[in-house]
Amino acid sequence: MNPSVRTPIEEVGTYGGTVRVFAIDNWPWQDMTESVERGPYMLKGVDGQILPDVAAGVEMAADNTSVTITLREGHKWSDGQPVTADDVVFQFVAMHLHPEIVTYKTSPFVTDATRIDERTVRLDFDAPHPEMIVKLATWHGGDWEMLKPKHYLSKWHIDYNENANDVAKEEGHESWQQAFTDHFFWKPSTDIDLPVIQGWRFTEITPTVRVFERNPYYLRVDTAGNQLPYIDRIVSTVVEKEVYNLKIIGGESDLAYGSTSLEDFALYKENEEAGDYKVTLIPGLSAADVAVVLNQNHLEEWKAELYQDVRFRRALSLAINRDEVNEQVFFGLSTARQAAPPSVHSYYKEEWGNAWADYDPDQANALLDEAGLTERARDGFRLAPGGEELQILVEYSESTPVPAMELIKEYWETVGVKVLLKVETGQSRNVTRTLNEHDARASGIGEASETGQYITGGGEAFTCNRSRGVTADSRWMPCGTDNGWGWQWGKWLAANAAIKAGTHTLADFGGEMPGWEPPQEVKDLDEWSWALRVTEFGSPEYVELATNIAQLQADKLWAIGVAGMSPTIYISRSNIGNVPQAYGIGVEWSIGLNYWGDQLFFRQ
Repeated sequence: MNPSVRTPIEEVGTYGGTVRVFAIDNWPWQDMTESVERGPYMLKGVDGQILPDVAAGVEMAADNTSVTITLREGHKWSDGQPVTADDVVFQFVAMHLHPEIVTYKTSPFVTDATRIDERTVRLDFDAPHPEMIVKLATWHGGDWEMLKPKHYLSKWHIDYNENANDVAKEEGHESWQQAFTDHFFWKPSTDIDLPVIQGWRFTEITPTVRVFERNPYYLRVDTAGNQLPYIDRIVSTVVEKEVYNLKIIGGESDLAYGSTSLEDFALYKENEEAGDYKVTLIPGLSAADVAVVLNQNHLEEWKAELYQDVRFRRALSLAINRDEVNEQVFFGLSTARQAAPPSVHSYYKEEWGNAWADYDPDQANALLDEAGLTERARDGFRLAPGGEELQILVEYSESTPVPAMELIKEYWETVGVKVLLKVETGQSRNVTRTLNEHDARASGIGEASETGQYITGGGEAFTCNRSRGVTADSRWMPCGTDNGWGWQWGKWLAANAAIKAGTHTLADFGGEMPGWEPPQEVKDLDEWSWALRVTEFGSPEYVELATNIAQLQADKLWAIGVAGMSPTIYISRSNIGNVPQAYGIGVEWSIGLNYWGDQLFFRQ
């Protein structure tokens, strides 16, 4: 076999041992369990470079309308059967592109998959998509999205077995589609025998326990030629969140990171020695762990005008004492910063994170006066230019730290802007946002979509290739239908894009454009964001577009960041080696740390 070589984080490890981990549910996104992040991808990010992994080579067509993937010679599934081009074709033709099978289909632009030879396959696109190279270096390039064992799953697929419905009924399913999905899907996993390319394979599945053992056909080796993974077995047990922490401090968890939290940092540290574990702080990738956006498209005209006034947004930003928020809410472990790309991104400029982020209530007051808010009520709070009471209702999600919101309220009221706080559930939040009835939205850790691109977390390769479509209803945009700051602008931009793409005409929208036509700067932002997703990663054009977007946000502050880049708490038994110290460029979130699991080992 032609293996993929992995350089150890610290040292070449030794074989053996069982890792005990705990999970808060039986879905795959848990510590060391079967999430796609635990396996290898077609490509891998190493020191800022994108290199082969499952694939021996990848070649993009000159016009970027197709990609040819050559698989590694001798690579096998966990049951010993060869991994071939047929498995990639099967993933797309029998699953992603099949009208009766539902998958995530995170590469919707792939229109066909063609077998060239046993190890070579070509994926064709509906338009130029250079970002596919980057996508292959993220979890989208793993075995959930890119390849499935045709030799195993064909039994339940009607296109490959004319008796598939009979097989399904024998298993108690109503149709072949239901049986097929039951065998390939992972929410939660149900088929213990499904072959994988991950470092471990299932040996037991129950609602509360999952057990995995080494895959003898795993394609990775260390620099000494030893096949990975080093660890023999993984045992994952489902517990309540409170019990998850008790298992950590009691010394029963060998590894924990997916469900650890900063709120419990002191608890973890004070029990570190007694529990015989080590707490590692892995620098975070969240642009903002707390951010607020003002509704630029409020239906009350005076509010829309005020919220669109950049002086007002800058004043609110300057009124926030970010260092105090960091110390009181994040134990000083976060970074006081504006909503901007994480500092690990290749094109990052320090000025973006610092933009209008100093604590300067005097300047904030001056800007509010310049914005016309000079009159005050008897209680000291400012009045709107028309004499109306100026009061901002900030709605925030359950994941937003409440102490942070209370501090923001205090800061803004100190400069005369009255604030009300309201926690919102997802459904009610979406309704008020859609109707443009909200004043402001705040988001917490892990809520990138709520406030736009600037709150995005993840490695650079991951964040530069988010999914996108071409219709008015399914398109990522910086102020679009999935964000809280420009709903009406987003509807106009989406319709405009659909008309340009030829999928819709003005008649499809009742003869007039929906929403509100945005100002030129928002059109520019949308255009740059659109172009960034079809630009070669790392190219001069890519850097220019990403810089333009970040610079415009730093100037306009559509999202007001408070703190960001909070670390992930990675807890490991004291004798475990090769513990990850940083995220890679293709990582999306903390469970992406499963990616490094194959080189963990127990020191003797």
